[in-house]
Amino acid sequence: MSEEQAVDAPVEETTDTVEQSFDILTDEGKFNEQWRDSLPDDLGKHSIFNKYDNPLDLVKGSINAQNQIGKKAEEFWFSEDANDISKRNEIMGVPNSQDEYKFDDREYPEGTELDEEAISSFKEFAHQIGLNQKQAQSLLDYQIEADEKQFAEDDKLTELSLREAEESLREEWTGDKFEYNMGKVANVMDFLGLEEFKDDPMIGNNVEFIKAIFENVVPLISEDDIIESGVEQNYATINDQLQELEYNMMHYNGDTNDYKYKSMVKERLSLLEKIT
Repeated sequence: MSEEQAVDAPVEETTDTVEQSFDILTDEGKFNEQWRDSLPDDLGKHSIFNKYDNPLDLVKGSINAQNQIGKKAEEFWFSEDANDISKRNEIMGVPNSQDEYKFDDREYPEGTELDEEAISSFKEFAHQIGLNQKQAQSLLDYQIEADEKQFAEDDKLTELSLREAEESLREEWTGDKFEYNMGKVANVMDFLGLEEFKDDPMIGNNVEFIKAIFENVVPLISEDDIIESGVEQNYATINDQLQELEYNMMHYNGDTNDYKYKSMVKERLSLLEKIT
């Protein structure tokens, strides 16, 4: 054959799958059974449709359930029941007892009273308010840092007050009078048993108080009385004073050129003289 015969290609038969759609609600306003059957089994056959067969009841039920869950959650978080408290602590990571808190070892600022009793009291407080380990440690660190800043600020104010008091007295007691008069005041305060007040910022920095001692008290006490009272001190007492004074000088954080440090130097020399 000179001409090829044309062969018709077979026609593939196709069938289109038409997804059926159904109204969600029936004419009565209820959920359509056919619509529910068209849903995945975990949705269409859910038991909620047995309880709520229309959208209005379903919405009301959902709102009521949400309110009940919120109410139960509130009751749980504020419950005083021991089991609920234990469960809350477990969820929040709160130790079962205050003794389980472990705090980092660190140096505390001078003047911060964090002995065993203070730490125990803080642990009790942390456990009462439901802090976990990390929260308790953070709160303790924050308090320590705040104390450090406050102590540093207090030291600055004390140093400034000392300097201002010294400058004021030096303007009035010029030349050698300042050292001489301050020595007299210090000796008289020691004689009267007021030596601890010399370092009190409220007194030791008070220009009017120092001048009042010098003008009104110093003239009433003779040098012989002061010397005699000093002689009554035995060697052991003087040596203890010297050791304490040298320790304070070694750990002094202020300016070694200020009046307070110079007074300690002068007092040390006086104690050394008494020993020899």
